[in-house]
Amino acid sequence: MSPLPPLDEVLHAKILGYVTEPKACVSCQSWKQYLYDALKLEPRIRFMQRVKEDGSVTFCYNAVRPLGEDFEESVGYTFNFFSDGIYRLAWTRTYDAWSSQGEQHYGKWAVDMDHVCCETLEPKVQEILNAKGGYFQAKDGSRAAEWELPARTGKIDSGDSVWTAGMWAPLESEVSQVQAPQAPQVLSSMRADARYVDIDGEMHEVSGDIVANWPEDQWPRLMRCRLRFGIRG
Repeated sequence: MSPLPPLDEVLHAKILGYVTEPKACVSCQSWKQYLYDALKLEPRIRFMQRVKEDGSVTFCYNAVRPLGEDFEESVGYTFNFFSDGIYRLAWTRTYDAWSSQGEQHYGKWAVDMDHVCCETLEPKVQEILNAKGGYFQAKDGSRAAEWELPARTGKIDSGDSVWTAGMWAPLESEVSQVQAPQAPQVLSSMRADARYVDIDGEMHEVSGDIVANWPEDQWPRLMRCRLRFGIRG
């Protein structure tokens, strides 16, 4: 049998009407099977039935990819497809224990052959205005909170991670319980043992673990990689 020409919407609707008519399907089983295979009707029917019965379908995807010799990228996606044609997506992207990104998407979905096509839409402004959220800004130069690593990675800090203070740090002690008189903030000088490399015309301090474990000719490559992904320390 020669391949069928592309079907327009009108002809497509007529053929589907013929196939879904029980009496007509019995008259030509091979034609029915060909249409089911060519138009991917079986997975489409299963998916639509599942959404209708359960009200929604959840799809999760996770992957870990090496980005260099000393760290990995972890990604996670969670789709929720609802029966009203709306989907929500929450994704996260983590670079080992150093940094993390995440977003939420909102839009509409439709089945095309054996694929689910998603189109991102602007969420209702009212939903954003009604959201009860908060934002906390830690002090510059402060250590990461104890809950940050478990929240991002699900792992407890073993204590082996290397933390390198920034170039500048306030001289004022964070644990002081006595309120001292207000005075202009004084910043400490650069560390005497600091090492720097030129990255795209700008000088950057080399992380302590790189200085300790890698030859000097590798510092620019490693620091460029860390700066690219916003990794500090």
